Amino acid sequence: MRKVLTAVIMLLTVSSAAVFAAGGDPFAFLKLGIGTRATGMGCAFTSVADDASAAYYNPAGTVKLSGLEFMAETYILSFGRNVNYIATAKPFILNGTTYAAGFSWINYSAGSDIQARMTNSPDADSLISDSSNIFLFNVSAKVSDRVSLGGNFKFLFESLGNYRGTGVGFDIGGMVNIIDRLNAGISFTGISTNISWNSNNHSESLPQVVTTGLSYKYVNMFGAAGLSILPSMDVVYNSFSGTKARAGAELSVNDFFFVRAGYNDSLTVGAGVRLKPSDIFSVKIDYAYAADTVEPGASNHRIGAVIVYVFPETGVEHRSVSEIRAPQSTGEKQDKPAEQPKKNEHLEDYEW
Repeated sequence: MRKVLTAVIMLLTVSSAAVFAAGGDPFAFLKLGIGTRATGMGCAFTSVADDASAAYYNPAGTVKLSGLEFMAETYILSFGRNVNYIATAKPFILNGTTYAAGFSWINYSAGSDIQARMTNSPDADSLISDSSNIFLFNVSAKVSDRVSLGGNFKFLFESLGNYRGTGVGFDIGGMVNIIDRLNAGISFTGISTNISWNSNNHSESLPQVVTTGLSYKYVNMFGAAGLSILPSMDVVYNSFSGTKARAGAELSVNDFFFVRAGYNDSLTVGAGVRLKPSDIFSVKIDYAYAADTVEPGASNHRIGAVIVYVFPETGVEHRSVSEIRAPQSTGEKQDKPAEQPKKNEHLEDYEW
């Protein structure tokens, strides 16, 4: 579907924005959120942030992953727009401390058939494209049993016709486990994030966003084993558009089937199913729906998949029962009963 873009609009979004340092609201598609699961929950994910999309919602959350995680999704919007997202992250232990590292790519496209005009002519002077790409590099650490911190370094690229914009920026976040299953989170995004255009010497600033969130997971509801619900709420301050709230919840059945609902400028709903063929490997398929805020009556659909691989524990010496019971040497009399194998004692990770 072809879109109409006048020269006046193009000048406002590129040249004038930079000249007057007004900036408008660049990369506004980020308000749509990332992650199919989080989207279904109304993007109220700042205090949950326990999958690869944590780098977007709260950089401190990637330490909560159970293993190597790969996430991919596509978001189909009105007027031929779409958002694509790929992310991977993995926690690891170094000198007794849990860390995590991850990488994310966010791509937005408004199409390559946007009509540009210098006059009010029914015929377009040319067709241009509009696309954006963001690359996030995430690190996080668990600084105590209940507190984790994290940050992102990101590169931003934007292309609008013959105009090119590039920039870098930072995000930081923190998470606190207040009591069992009650979590709080805070994130600061858009720190020192500016876009420089090839058309002039001025830069365009992205908004600074501060988000706080709270969530609590109810398990074994109504005495039913495996039935749980996770409600969450965020308060978002955007330096360009002000303050708003978003909320959502996820109902889980045996960690196999999921139903979600939320509100983030519009109603959102979603569902998912997790397939776990083994204890170390799982695949989750998710879907989310959101009402379109641009075209009345239109629907936006998001489809995603998450693959998780939990590496077996390494660095522990395993001996067989016969090795434990065997005497130290063949010529040495065994006066004491052979040592009996002990059960492994594992300290369970604190449940977030």
